Amino acid sequence: MHKNSKKGKKLINNLLNFFGIHKKLLENVFTPSSAANLNYIKRTNLEKNIDKNIKQTGKQLILYGHSGGGKTTLIREALKRQKRKFIITGCLSSETLEDLIVKAFDKLNPYYVNNTSEKNSIKISSHLKSSYSGIESTLKGEVSVESNKQYQRVLPIQLTYEKLAEFLGAIDCVWVIDDFHKVKDSEKKKLAEVMKAFVDISNDYPKVKIIALGAVNSPRDIVDHTTDINQRLAEVHVPLLSSEEIKSILINGSRLLNIHLSKTLINSTVKHSNSLGSICHSLAYNYCHFSKIDKTCHIKNKILDSVFKESIKEYLNDKSDTYKKQYDKALKSRGNSYENVKLILAAFLALNEDNVTHNEILSKIQEEEENYPQGNCTSYLQKLCSSKFDEILRYDDNSGKYSFSNPFFKAYCSMKLDENSINEAKKVSDVFEMVINELIKHKKTPYDE
Repeated sequence: MHKNSKKGKKLINNLLNFFGIHKKLLENVFTPSSAANLNYIKRTNLEKNIDKNIKQTGKQLILYGHSGGGKTTLIREALKRQKRKFIITGCLSSETLEDLIVKAFDKLNPYYVNNTSEKNSIKISSHLKSSYSGIESTLKGEVSVESNKQYQRVLPIQLTYEKLAEFLGAIDCVWVIDDFHKVKDSEKKKLAEVMKAFVDISNDYPKVKIIALGAVNSPRDIVDHTTDINQRLAEVHVPLLSSEEIKSILINGSRLLNIHLSKTLINSTVKHSNSLGSICHSLAYNYCHFSKIDKTCHIKNKILDSVFKESIKEYLNDKSDTYKKQYDKALKSRGNSYENVKLILAAFLALNEDNVTHNEILSKIQEEEENYPQGNCTSYLQKLCSSKFDEILRYDDNSGKYSFSNPFFKAYCSMKLDENSINEAKKVSDVFEMVINELIKHKKTPYDE
């Protein structure tokens, strides 16, 4: 009976796909540059922990972890599950807290101008509406002056973080601050004070909350600046995706688009994604693009394994400028006597292992630089794992070993540090070919079978 019902369900799905009733667009299934929606993969234990902390009145929340671990996707889904309204503001290194407050204020515009949410109308007091309009007109005046003259922004006297919390509270809205680790330390100190204020304000507005998304170790940026918030601040670590979770993205996406990915292609994608959902989505998107699939297929379409190498080349093409900037930025940081980053990366690559220890790297460097200080190695390894160095390396507390966050960038570094390779490369396509060859040198791919 079970087998028959399974076959019947499969038959119905095939018919729905054939008539285009379940049609999904490729860009909505594999989303390398945005949060997953249709192709969201459940992470049950994490979701329970996040849901618990969102429900608690006055509890402020920090989600932290490596870039590409799915923090934004997780929090969006959690807020949707709980039917909580939210605004999201991203951070830039040049921005101040005042800039973030203005950005958050701007996001409130649909609620206060249109007075509607996605589904339900919102009742906002005339006093708050009037206050909002007054601040908005003042800010518009500032913007018009700003276009003709450079000056430092001064917030309108009425727009404080307490006032922003009141605006948010009136519509039961959560403020999500993305990439808060990017702002300067002086601004993080202010953000810590704002979080403390939001705890107090929650007595009048129970659903008011700040949720901050940041890089590894970012909670200490808040906690170190104020101990008063410790009991009212939840820190949730978002680990990188497991191999099974990466696999689920591919399988679920295949079902949505009615395509078939071979086991070999799935396993190779899992390996090269290196636990990063964004790489998995990018490669899978490219597989479909080069197979001329842009929406759900009427009849199941098999993706050929040979598309793998072409997809890697396209991924590298898209990332070439990013990798160059990342590499140049890292190598610019050096001490008085040593090119520390260059020495560490070269030693790591010379060890020819995916995961290496601090002592292994230090010993390898000292084979060439006998007096190279241990402190330099420790300090620069920490920097290479930080957001300021774009998390080039990862550190695993359990194994005590370092690894490259992105295998494609590892291959790029290998090629860049090989002067002979650079001299041989006469054009951009040569560089890509070298990176691809370096990438697949020690890993079997479907293209090589």
